[in-house]
Amino acid sequence: KLRKRLLTLLLPTVPAPRTELFDETFPQAPPVETLLKGADRAMAEALKQFASGEQDAVISQQREAEQALTNLVELVDRWSVEMGIQTLGLSTLVAVTSERLALIEEYEAKLIALLEKTDTAAAEKQKVDGLAEAQLLLSKELAAFNGDLVEQNQSDSDQDIPPLLSRMKRAERAMDRALTSLKANEADQAISDQEQAADILAEAFAIVTTQNEQLGLLQSLLMFQRSVRFANGYMGDIVAEQWDLLAATKALKSDDVSELLPMFAHLRRCMDDVAPLLDLVAERVDVGTPLTFAASDLEDAVDSLENDDKVDSLDAQDVAAESLGTVHTLIKAVKSQTGYVAEIIEFLHDSVADTAMLEYQQEELKLKIKSATQAQFKALAEEQRKLLTKAEKNGQILESVTGGIPSYSEFVKRAKDSHRGNGDLVLPKEMPAYTEPAKLMREASVRLDSSEVQEAIEQMELARAALQENAESLFAVISMLHGLPNIEILTHTDPGVERLVDVLAVASAHKVLFRDTNAAEQKEIKALAEWQSKLATRCEELSKVGEPHAMLQAASTQLAAAATSMQSSDRDTIQRSQKVAMQTLRHFIIEQALILETAAPPPSPSPGDPDDGGEGSDGESAFAAGFISDFVSGEAPKDERAGWNVRGERNRAALNQNFARELPLEYRGLLKNYYERVAK
Repeated sequence: KLRKRLLTLLLPTVPAPRTELFDETFPQAPPVETLLKGADRAMAEALKQFASGEQDAVISQQREAEQALTNLVELVDRWSVEMGIQTLGLSTLVAVTSERLALIEEYEAKLIALLEKTDTAAAEKQKVDGLAEAQLLLSKELAAFNGDLVEQNQSDSDQDIPPLLSRMKRAERAMDRALTSLKANEADQAISDQEQAADILAEAFAIVTTQNEQLGLLQSLLMFQRSVRFANGYMGDIVAEQWDLLAATKALKSDDVSELLPMFAHLRRCMDDVAPLLDLVAERVDVGTPLTFAASDLEDAVDSLENDDKVDSLDAQDVAAESLGTVHTLIKAVKSQTGYVAEIIEFLHDSVADTAMLEYQQEELKLKIKSATQAQFKALAEEQRKLLTKAEKNGQILESVTGGIPSYSEFVKRAKDSHRGNGDLVLPKEMPAYTEPAKLMREASVRLDSSEVQEAIEQMELARAALQENAESLFAVISMLHGLPNIEILTHTDPGVERLVDVLAVASAHKVLFRDTNAAEQKEIKALAEWQSKLATRCEELSKVGEPHAMLQAASTQLAAAATSMQSSDRDTIQRSQKVAMQTLRHFIIEQALILETAAPPPSPSPGDPDDGGEGSDGESAFAAGFISDFVSGEAPKDERAGWNVRGERNRAALNQNFARELPLEYRGLLKNYYERVAK
């Protein structure tokens, strides 16, 4: 019975985990099939041993099956968590932070209202003890909120909670002091405590707002990445099915095509179903055009088969396969680029949480020192040194990943100056903002060791401010990178943005090649040299676009060096050159994304926008990229033919390749309408 349940188990395909920033090879799909087969084989063997009455052998096989199933459970559990993070997991976190925002805003509003009443009563020389009840209720609400935060942090350690909880606890204590002052009719002291609590709540609100925005950006990017991955997989299946149809048509011996027609109809429905997913990448690449022609060619292939014209059908299918292959190639490129950006953003998202945690810990340590005795300084100095070690590691890795972005305010100023000039912005080496907090913490530690308490506190405050500025800088990088996958290249697009998108394509392709190289056998490495050389050539070309850029020149040099090393299959040299090129390209992308402000703009319909529906908008034509699904499925003409009805001998391949494909998408509708009218 157990074996039967195993054999009939419906288990979806478990994909490989998503790649992370520092992965040197692509993660492998979990060995689910192997474990299932192993468990089945062990169960079958156990049944044989049962029949033979071999008790020890039965137990041995049962243990083997049990171990295989245990490993399978662990894999499926990890996979379910991964899927949850990509879908409902982040949605839940976004909802949680949104709820926190609403509650903190409500507490702050109530506190401000109570503060105004206290202030009015104090101005009119009235007693304020009557406001104590309202203050008590608000304090209880805040205490309950803080209790929930403590429980959430204990059940699932979340780095976003401690910085928030610290401030909310301080706000709670300030409210308790205000309650005591109100009961004692000490209006001025109550007002001071209420103002302090309001300021702390404002800080907490700012923290949660940032957390919510970061989670929202990460969630939307992961969902976009997931949808593009689905579209890529589906398009791969469609391309394969089209080639299968082509082979089946070639192998057709009789004039009976009844077996093939349902397959054509199925493929056509699949194309219609996949088309809406391609809306997501329509702004970056023109997938609508080749998909539209593939649909039309497929209909022509069916018409030709029904009219016993096998040659014409094969010709149309061949062109359809080419169009579908083009769509698949374009989507794979977007998938690769989106994955590249997502890896960086996920890492930076965690880094923002780490930076916020360091800031919180530094602030807590500063408060301890303010109230500490001389005997406690030694232990507190040791805490500062431990915090310093964390800050040094944090700063060094951020420098490595980002290239050392200067402080946010300074960077914005320099970026604006760069826009006014002709040259590219060159980041000075003397402004390593991400390592600045560690320097200040080191100074604070030295001051503590010398018992210079006030000077140490000043350095701690400076370190906390530097960490806060670093977090703002990281969030700016996240926002700008988040907009990169959706940038639409038009005739009026800034040449710098166009170059940035092209560099992103090179960087993402190189990262794929880097991981493939690390996973390749020694004898397979030479075959990758041509790909590496093409990337080096492309990078060199881009380094000369507009003002030459030193980073691109350096990256092209390293890419070329890696290609040369591949001829001798020297793994260490190859990897060293590839890593340097990969890091340099990443630094260029982050720098330029900040300078060119590539953050996705907020949706606000204006004349000419897709959502506006006016002249010049996407809504003006059913053939615009945002309406691929409608265009592909088409509005059936009166004669119920969705294809182009051109009289006489048709050479669709020549028409598509030499004329129609050269037209912009919006004019394709006019051309299609023209041929239908001529046909009538």
